[in-house]
Amino acid sequence: MHNYPIELRDDLNRTLIETIYHFGIVNVPVLAASLAGRHGDLSIADAERLVLGFAQLYSAPIEFDRSASDWRSREPVSADNNGLLLEIVANEFGRAA
Repeated sequence: MHNYPIELRDDLNRTLIETIYHFGIVNVPVLAASLAGRHGDLSIADAERLVLGFAQLYSAPIEFDRSASDWRSREPVSADNNGLLLEIVANEFGRAA
């Protein structure tokens, strides 16, 4: 992480904490795509590695649901989640266990 800008680290940290708090699980490909989209010089592979590393640091439950990676083309469920982790929010369970 020392080769990346501090803004990236802060963005990743904030995003993971919010995701863990609101959803209880980290969808690595979805958050990586979001992070890479906000930081144009970051590749998807590097973003996935960083998201996974930070999620492990927080001992957060993780999933790898690439089918949810097309979140940019979907309508957000609410203004709060901006379409991230739409699969978890929109399912009948309401919140991931």
